Amino acid sequence: MIRADKLLLLLLCGACMLAGCPEIRTAERPETAECPETAEPAADTADSESADGTPGRRAFRLPDVPEALRDPADRADYLALHYWDCFDFADTVLLSCPEITEQAFVDFLSVLPHAREAAAAVDTLYSRAAVRSEALYCFIGLGDKYLYEPNSPMCDEELYILVLRALTANPRIGEADKLRPRRLLETVSKNRPGDKAADFEFLGRDGVKRRMSHLKAEYTLLCFYDLSCDECGRVKGRLAASPVVCGMVGEGRLAVLSVNVAGDSGAWRDAAVPEGWTDGCDVGERLVRGAVYDLKAMPTLYLLDREKRVLLKDTSVGRLEAKLAGADF
Repeated sequence: MIRADKLLLLLLCGACMLAGCPEIRTAERPETAECPETAEPAADTADSESADGTPGRRAFRLPDVPEALRDPADRADYLALHYWDCFDFADTVLLSCPEITEQAFVDFLSVLPHAREAAAAVDTLYSRAAVRSEALYCFIGLGDKYLYEPNSPMCDEELYILVLRALTANPRIGEADKLRPRRLLETVSKNRPGDKAADFEFLGRDGVKRRMSHLKAEYTLLCFYDLSCDECGRVKGRLAASPVVCGMVGEGRLAVLSVNVAGDSGAWRDAAVPEGWTDGCDVGERLVRGAVYDLKAMPTLYLLDREKRVLLKDTSVGRLEAKLAGADF
């Protein structure tokens, strides 16, 4: 199986350095070269049956990067744009083989950060997949699984936006299949790093309604949570015990606003609040219902600067601490 490390080797090494690597091939040939019917596979294979009924092997084959391309960026562009040249999107059996199709998609994602033509490469993939509904839904599902699901180690909003744009702009895709990508694109495009964070009203523990924008500090941490969420309690506990967070809260440099998105309740009013925090609730659950923020999982953390511009979106405690610690220098 060709893994991400070998794909990166294909990108970053010159053709002369690759001469001794039997699994990675380079060649000076036209970009439209056809895939050979028989070749030593460059990726996983799966049992199949040929047209005459004899046993065969399905495999994912990488494109041959022209030897003349020496610059890593040029090699990355070529590989990304031609990555799916030899893939049969009409083969439903191949689509159902995760060891081939899903692994190929994961490796494709590992190439995109190195490619200047990442958007065009994603467009190419979904344009080709759109010729058959089974292929289209397969790759839509893979995009969701790896780029949007919060527990995915490859979750990447920037790449996911490329996927959503490719889906919504493709004339081969019907309007019904564009409804969900349009909605998601609108949601994930809100409150991106560098944007002014959307203001909202919350109800404080004292029964007074306030606005997020009224918090005054060098940094503002938004912690959206649900009382019924166990992970929310664990994350809030880590934040409350963090020396970096506690230190900056004590100095008045960091304002922490925790917001119960499930609305007002007796349990919320009785729950403990870490010292120095402002705790509120979203009366009427407008943040979720109106998709004011992309709250696909709980808890969700945002770090804002003094002007309430987003520094970190849907971040982790570790990344938050590193960012705040760096702010001290």
